[in-house]
This record gives sequence, C-alpha cells and structure tokens, in this order.
Amino acid sequence: MRRLRDPHKENLDRWLLTYADLITLLLCFFIMMYTLSQADAERFRSLAKALGQIFSEQQVAPQDELLRVKEEMDRYIKEKGLEGWVKAVREDRGLVIRIMTTSFFREGSAELTPDMKAVLDELAPMLKRIPNFIQVEGHTDNKPIRNARFKSNWELSVARATAVVQYLIERHGIPPERIAAIGYGEYRPIAPNDTEIGRAKNRRVEIVILDRGGGRGADRSQGSPGAHSPPGEAVLQKGGKPLPGAEEGAEEASAP
Repeated sequence: MRRLRDPHKENLDRWLLTYADLITLLLCFFIMMYTLSQADAERFRSLAKALGQIFSEQQVAPQDELLRVKEEMDRYIKEKGLEGWVKAVREDRGLVIRIMTTSFFREGSAELTPDMKAVLDELAPMLKRIPNFIQVEGHTDNKPIRNARFKSNWELSVARATAVVQYLIERHGIPPERIAAIGYGEYRPIAPNDTEIGRAKNRRVEIVILDRGGGRGADRSQGSPGAHSPPGEAVLQKGGKPLPGAEEGAEEASAP
C-alpha cells in the first residue's frame, strides 16, 4: 500500500529555489560586467587611435634641417669668436643652443644684455623657419642668491628663460604656442659646482629645438652623470608674462 504524504511535513528542498535564483543573478551580474569591460576597452582603443593620429600629424622639421641650423649656428659662433660662450649640441631630445649667462646676463639679473640680444637676433630666423617646439631653459649654479628682487635661484632661472622667450616673441614674432620657458635653478648641473669654472658652466640658458612633442618635462635625459634631479621645476609656458624683475636691472647680488 502506498504511504500517504503528511500535509503538515515541511518541504526541505525549498532552499534550492533561493540558491538557483542567487546563481542566476550572479551569472547576470558577471555577464554585465564583462560586457561593460569590453565596451571600455573599445572606447580606450578608439581614443588611443585618435591620439596617435594627432601626434603623428604633428609637424617637425626633418633631421637634415636641424643639422643645417646647427651648422649655421656653429659658423656664427666661429665668426664672432664665441667659442666657450655659445655652443650648439645635438642631443637625443633635439638641438640644444647652450648660452653661458656669465657673459650675457649681469650678475643676479634677468635683463638681456646687448650681447645676448645679438645672439638671439642671429638665432631667431633659424627658429622661425622650422615648425618644432622650442623650450627655453634657465639654469644657475648652487650659490644662494641674495638680493631683493629674486628670493631663490629658481626665480632667477625662470626669469632669465622668460626674458628670452618674451624677446623672441615680441621682437621676432615666434608663435607663443610653439615656445615655453622653464627654470631649473641649480638642479640640472652639467659640471661640478665645487670650482669657479664648473659654476660658470652651470650658469646658462639653453634653447632646445625639440625633435618630438614639446612642453614641460621633455628633457629628462639632460644633465651630466650624477646630476641632481629637482624635486620640481619652475615653469612658465607658452609665452607667459615674465616674473617681476625679468625686464629690469637687478640690484647688487652675490649670486649667479
């Protein structure tokens, strides 16, 4: 005889329904997350492709044009007897025109001297005929500055770089969107600061014609072995106004 089911006995298998619902929800959740991740990847690939096209279309002068600029600058340096004061150097980042500020800026000042303007007047037509970005960098030695106009070597270095940028823009019509001024202070030496000769080498302004791209931080390969990396950098980009005192004579100082 078949046994009758007790209507009051609890069904112990009902938990399977809840479990099955939970598994189904988890499956739907992971499918949704996978779909979203694929969509994000597609958007990222589209963005990367667009940026790649933008940068690939960016105009830069061919390598032989930079070499021509270097040859012209070398010829000018030799004709004017500026060896040791001005130098054109080819680096991985581009062509670097290195100008020692000992002879082209008064001590503790960011005012362009007539000799400095003469060098810039010669260089400006070369800069105008190529489309590359230009980065003007100010550097000092490690002697603390002591005058009322500049509180630190950082301010002096960026003021000198900015004075050069302003002169090239206002006097020679260099497009402001192509040029930037950066001050590194004492933190990018090319020679030891323990001798007067070394300190004189470190007091410089560098005009860098960049091979690719431009703007801030494009020169990370610069500096001599063991050069200090700055904790930051003073930057005034794309034709900004100079710091106070960039166009005026400085008071007496014992700094670079």
